[in-house]
Amino acid sequence: MRGWCPRCDAVREAEGTCPECQAPLVELDERPVRPAARPAEEAATEVSAVAEAPPRGRLRVALAVAALVLVGLAFVAGRSTGGSAASAQRSPSATTQTTTPQAVELQRQLGWRSKPSNGVRVEAVSLSRIPSDTVNGDVQTSDNAGSLTLRVDGLANGQRLLGITGLHLVDAGGGVFAEPDSRQIGGVEAVPVQAAGPAGGYLVDLGPTPSVETLASIEIDDLLVSASTAGRGKVGLNTGGSWPARPPLRAVDPTTSSLNLPVARVDGGSGGSTLPLRVASALVGAGRAVVVLSLADTEGEVGRELGAFPVSVDVRDGKRVVCSRQTMIGQGQPQLSPLLVVDCPTSPAPSLTVELAAGVDAVRVGANLKA
Repeated sequence: MRGWCPRCDAVREAEGTCPECQAPLVELDERPVRPAARPAEEAATEVSAVAEAPPRGRLRVALAVAALVLVGLAFVAGRSTGGSAASAQRSPSATTQTTTPQAVELQRQLGWRSKPSNGVRVEAVSLSRIPSDTVNGDVQTSDNAGSLTLRVDGLANGQRLLGITGLHLVDAGGGVFAEPDSRQIGGVEAVPVQAAGPAGGYLVDLGPTPSVETLASIEIDDLLVSASTAGRGKVGLNTGGSWPARPPLRAVDPTTSSLNLPVARVDGGSGGSTLPLRVASALVGAGRAVVVLSLADTEGEVGRELGAFPVSVDVRDGKRVVCSRQTMIGQGQPQLSPLLVVDCPTSPAPSLTVELAAGVDAVRVGANLKA
């Protein structure tokens, strides 16, 4: 039996399906014998008639093509549904692996306040934790850095918090919550702090930290603050006369060009440590007063036995503080010159006073902060 394959566009000696492509064959009657010769137009008509196939054959071809289209759509839909199902099955697992290490609070508001002590009050504002989980082979390790935000009220004008002694963070089980690093400040070991946020705000780096919810209390012994300038060292500036309206500024002579500034020690030691300072220059004009301070002995190892300590400067117009500046010294790095440039905006005045202090004072707090 003969049939026409619409896919191969060929007549096959087979029944039902094409032996080459398995497409349904269109049944054909006995193929007519081509006449010996015909006009070109008639020949074209015959070819068109053979290629077009009988009406019933066209219906079968249309059904076969529709069946193939439906099978293809089912295949595509199956792959799409299967991929979505696979993604849906994988999704909970992936989510669990990602969120399990993060299933802790990253910040906790505390608001724990101490009672006033020596006119100073300490508040533990908040506790933060930044998870940093890493996978090394089959072992998962974490180094979760934590930080404690404090607020200190009541310090004298110009004083800044530098460190804390006796800082203990206790967890809910009575154990150690975190152990921040310490260093020598003003002759004693203390946990250093950094000024942060608004005035009176400070940040303590706690190092590796567990969940913030496990912190139960914070113990503090002393606050180490920059030494007060009151009664430590003074340099007068005779700034009377005209002040230039614009640069260059006018140089003025200080009442003393150098002084040995006593260094306050936290431990109250009487080692007689002093800081040799020199007033390198003093200038006024253009609505400013500029004082440049340098170390008189730049080759010496200043503060080697004390660790880090600050040098504080207040510029006063009578009793009014025009500006305050501070720098740290004795941190194991070579001290560059000048030590400090104090640039204060101020109106012309007949005289200004530069008050200086070096070292650290301790403020006894003895606080136990908790909810």
